[in-house]
Parts: sequence; C-alpha cells; structure tokens
Amino acid sequence: MIEEQQNAELKQQIYLQRVNQLHTHIINWLQDEPFILEKGNMTVQSALGDYQAARLSIQTERGETLANLFSKGTSVLLGEGLIEMEGVVGTESIIYMLKGGLIITDRYGKNRPMYKGIHENGWYWIEDSYRNKAHLMNKTLFLELITLVSDYEFDSII
Repeated sequence: MIEEQQNAELKQQIYLQRVNQLHTHIINWLQDEPFILEKGNMTVQSALGDYQAARLSIQTERGETLANLFSKGTSVLLGEGLIEMEGVVGTESIIYMLKGGLIITDRYGKNRPMYKGIHENGWYWIEDSYRNKAHLMNKTLFLELITLVSDYEFDSII
C-alpha cells in the first residue's frame, strides 16, 4: 500500500507539472486577446486521496466567462491526465497522452493505436470517436476549442 501511495503521489506531481506547463502555454497564446485570465486551485478527488490542482478561467473584458479549465486528475483511461474545458455551450476533454497513445487489439488480432496522430508526449484533443484522430494542443486548436465551448467568435484564428 505504501508503494502504491508513493506511485500515486509521483503521478500526481508529474500531472501537476504538466497542467502548469499547459496553463503557461495558454497564458502566452492568449496574451494578445482581450481576455481576463484567473488562476486558482481546486480539489481533485482521487481513490488514494484528494489533492490540490490548478484551474484556469478565461473571461471577456466584460467579465463573461468563456471557458473554465478544470483539472480532473491522473485517473483517465486514455492517457496520463485529464483537463475538462467547460463553457456555456459545451465541454471538451484535453488529455495528456504519451507518444503512440493507447494500443488496442482490433478484431483481426492486430495491435494498433486507438487514436491516430499521437506522435509525441503532450496534451491532446480527440476530434471525435468516429475518426479517432487526436490533435496536439497548440494556439490555433485552443482558440477553436474556446469557440466550441463558448460560441465566442475570434476576429481571426492564426
């Protein structure tokens, strides 16, 4: 049990570093936008104990919330961590995946990646379950996700 607890704590620390790194990228990506970014902490519930993780809120200059990024923890089937991006019109999942992603065995007995496009470790958004395409997070994709969850229209997406 002690070793399991230590492994969980190590996974949590790695996850927290990855979340903070993504938040730093987001802050840089949005520096030229007329947004208010509020950082805070939230409690993540885990089978091996609750812990604090970062959250990020993106608001317009008028104080309208476009999106909240909630840290959901390391217990995720598809990857190494999960962030939920919630807005007034939807929620999208951002998943930290390792290069290659989850490997499954298809009905013909061949091992293959469950999702296409996972060529490096990083935060990914799964386009839809039909195409099984994962997209590595970048500025353009992040702005598109803000639009998906909030219906906010950017003047131009780079």
